Amino acid sequence: MKSRSIIAVQEWPHESRTAAQLVIKQFGEPNEVSATELTWHGAAPWKRVVATEWYENHNFPVPHVDCIECVIDYAVSPEKLSELALFDGSIRVDRTAGEVSVRCRSIASDTLKFNLVHDIVTGKRTAQDARDYHVKEVLDATRGEPTPYRDKLRIPPQVNTKDPGEQVLNEEELRTIADSDVALIAPLALARQAAPRHP
Repeated sequence: MKSRSIIAVQEWPHESRTAAQLVIKQFGEPNEVSATELTWHGAAPWKRVVATEWYENHNFPVPHVDCIECVIDYAVSPEKLSELALFDGSIRVDRTAGEVSVRCRSIASDTLKFNLVHDIVTGKRTAQDARDYHVKEVLDATRGEPTPYRDKLRIPPQVNTKDPGEQVLNEEELRTIADSDVALIAPLALARQAAPRHP
């Protein structure tokens, strides 16, 4: 009998179906299955892995599709955001949640990009240095040469990465808003009680 995940991806486009099947092979059955997404929670070393039916065409460093997203807890200072964007367009930084995610065509490709993200954030490489090294490892993979950045996540685990920002209104100003605009303040109160979006 076919698993729920295999049944779910049968109707996906070839590109995303093939990529998802490789993740199923590596991590087993996902924790969540829908018609358009498979999600694994705590699939070490990742906080979350998501395979999606939809994909984006991506030409760097070679034409491929982005449909496998890996997520880790990782803090990025605002000063490094533009450099990460220069390095690769498939990197997403959620400072509030304290997460970074990368979307590419495979777990190995995501691993390579994450290791280069870490190099940029820690000042080991510039965005251009990271792009050059990315190309080198992709070529090395085709030549059967060592690819240390594709093979293993080299980022030490981080804790307390969330950045909720700073409240800019004092309590008196918040009460004034509450008195004059209940529709605005009610969501604020609910947000303070809300459960985390992801485990």
